[in-house]
Amino acid sequence: MGGYAGEMTARSVSVVLPEEVADVVRREATRTGRTDAEVVELAVRRLVAPSVLDRLWERSTLNEDEAMTLAVEEQRALRAQCQAS
Repeated sequence: MGGYAGEMTARSVSVVLPEEVADVVRREATRTGRTDAEVVELAVRRLVAPSVLDRLWERSTLNEDEAMTLAVEEQRALRAQCQAS
């Protein structure tokens, strides 16, 4: 996706898409003001690139029960804060 900080070098790759998928790409590009290539890149990044949550989970030292306990505690604290204001 052009124009962002830390932009990577681009490489041209030919991809053959079924006509109905190519139509969806073209419509999305028109709707969002992006190029076809930008729409395809965004779709690939969303599907293939590891998510932020996956990377955080890999570094976490919490087991599932500890993570759930922490999440519930934080949710309760936020609710109490909202009710106090």
